[in-house]
Amino acid sequence: MLRITTMKTNGSPVQLKLEGKIMAEWAALLEQECRALIAQQQHVVLDMAGVTFLDGHGITMLRSLPDRYIRLMNRSDFIKELLDKGEQP
Repeated sequence: MLRITTMKTNGSPVQLKLEGKIMAEWAALLEQECRALIAQQQHVVLDMAGVTFLDGHGITMLRSLPDRYIRLMNRSDFIKELLDKGEQP
């Protein structure tokens, strides 16, 4: 399960606090939320401090979000390693 809490909505960027696991249908839900905000020209900060697990769907989804609109913060070393794996030459 993934809990998404909007922490800041006035102005830009919008901050979403994530808690739980980003996998399968939860990854799709987060992607939908992010893309809806991007469509409104909003910049989004994803607070990853509460994320405990990413599966392949979550990794692919996070990598697919446009860097110019999305920023990840408070990633654990484990999450950083999962997201960075395979991107190095």
